[in-house]
Amino acid sequence: KAFLEGRELSDLLGAMDSRAVGCHTTLTVKNTFICVVETEAASPISGISRRRSKTEGDYLCCLEPESADPVCEADDVQVPTDRLAALGVALQVGEARASSACAEIRDSARSLAFDAAGSHLLQQAMELSGAQFAHDVAMALQGLIPQAVCSQNAHKVVESLVPRLDVEVLAGIVHELIGHSSRLSMHAFGSSLLCRLFEHLPADTVVVALIDEVLSHDVTQLICHKFGHMVALSILRNGLPRHRSKLAEVLSGELQRFARHRFASLVLALALSQCIAKEAHGLAFALMGQAGAVSSLACHSFGYRVVKALLELPSATEQVRFYLLKSSRRLQKDKFGARLLDELSVSSPLVDDLVGSVGGA
Repeated sequence: KAFLEGRELSDLLGAMDSRAVGCHTTLTVKNTFICVVETEAASPISGISRRRSKTEGDYLCCLEPESADPVCEADDVQVPTDRLAALGVALQVGEARASSACAEIRDSARSLAFDAAGSHLLQQAMELSGAQFAHDVAMALQGLIPQAVCSQNAHKVVESLVPRLDVEVLAGIVHELIGHSSRLSMHAFGSSLLCRLFEHLPADTVVVALIDEVLSHDVTQLICHKFGHMVALSILRNGLPRHRSKLAEVLSGELQRFARHRFASLVLALALSQCIAKEAHGLAFALMGQAGAVSSLACHSFGYRVVKALLELPSATEQVRFYLLKSSRRLQKDKFGARLLDELSVSSPLVDDLVGSVGGA
């Protein structure tokens, strides 16, 4: 017998969708078991709860997001589709009808932004109208920016506003995001907007404060996150020297781990070129300080990109080339290592001569 919350398996099978009645259906179950699932408390770092399935001493942890943060809940606004279609036609006609449609779209911007078709109309209207229209839309969304940034539809409107607003109005948008940067930096839509803001207003006081807030949280989690690492990359390109120094400090803590991480390796590779010479030199020689580290990274799918960045660092180029040539026999047998040797334009006879001269890998 198998039980799930007190129900027998036969009961569960009997409760299958009635729509399947009358259809020829074959159900085959092989090596299947149902086990007790206990829920652990949310991690204080990641904010993610874990469900641990306990079976014969093995633990299977599956991540599941907690309930959505209220700040990331989009408004569910019902917009008449026939009216949206009429406004879309008016925008395409142009002239007086387009001006009238833009005025109506502007007046309804607060609700249209959260609707799929409405969001598209707002973006179309912004393309046709001037800076004043973008200003009016920004004013309409005032107080809703955090929700809009996390909305599947409204985030497109906010991103379209960034290059069209003056510094003062844009600073107001950034100010609304302060206090939410930790969540937004690791959100699919929020991270994209943060990158746009960092690129557009890198030296603005409010943007600098927003970057400071992002880096005041768990930077390790940021650089290892699918979306967070893109924010870290943007900070390296557009942030102040102290922001780059903060990222370099965190990277230096677990260099070998980050160099092999799918996302953190991208941050580390860029840090080698964007940080000041002293910090970049420190990261490079800490990476090369461990015996065999360069050849090991050269044969790693993600470490490979870090070695390429080391080759472009003037203070480390010669030493990295030496390590690669010394381990050339090993590298030639590896997909990524062989690619590096090809990029160094090293032919097999020359490699053999160089390896012999340094004593082999």
